[in-house]
Amino acid sequence: MGKLSFLLAEDYIKPKIYFKSKQVSTVNTMYTPEDHDNFSGLEHLTQLLCSPRGFIVNAFQIDYYQSLPRLIARSVKHIHSFKKLYILGPELSLSILKRSTKTIYEKQLLDYEYINVEQDPDFVTNQCITLLEEGHILYILPETSVCWRPNLLTEPDKISHYLCSTLLSQQVNVSILATALKNESGKVVIFPADTPNAYSGDMETRVYQQSETLYQLFDSLKADE
Repeated sequence: MGKLSFLLAEDYIKPKIYFKSKQVSTVNTMYTPEDHDNFSGLEHLTQLLCSPRGFIVNAFQIDYYQSLPRLIARSVKHIHSFKKLYILGPELSLSILKRSTKTIYEKQLLDYEYINVEQDPDFVTNQCITLLEEGHILYILPETSVCWRPNLLTEPDKISHYLCSTLLSQQVNVSILATALKNESGKVVIFPADTPNAYSGDMETRVYQQSETLYQLFDSLKADE
């Protein structure tokens, strides 16, 4: 009976070992040589894609061809993740992006959705919070902070400028991936994840500090040129 128990236990263990090695293999083959030519810091994206938690992409670069959203959507499919990508921006920007996706096949392949931030502000804020809590990905276009601010601050006049991504990050306790174009190489740089618990103080202070950190990351690329 003891030998039978051992054999049964061994049979239960084997599938787990096989599944783990297959998952590692899948992650290791997520990116193509072309991806490595076009992006740096892909390991930071991988880390958050493989986490069950939602996260925010704060894009500083104009990406008319949606190269980074396409990469994220493709990678989510590649690792069979439950996550879904949502692009946030004003109506005009989203219309331009939608027109750049010409065929039905492309739309099905990309499998991400758009959120118009010029709708009812409270509706958009609640939708974003729910999606992040469910573990999904919000990709925030660079112009979004100009026209939309989630209604989450009790004293909004206390800080002069901030990014809407940091408001959501502090509210839902999710990380932000800041991205920007490095002109010298033409690559999109994906910075290490910025976590909300790295900041202290009241909500306004934390939002301001985190926004400053993201701005400094963006400025660091200009300093290297």
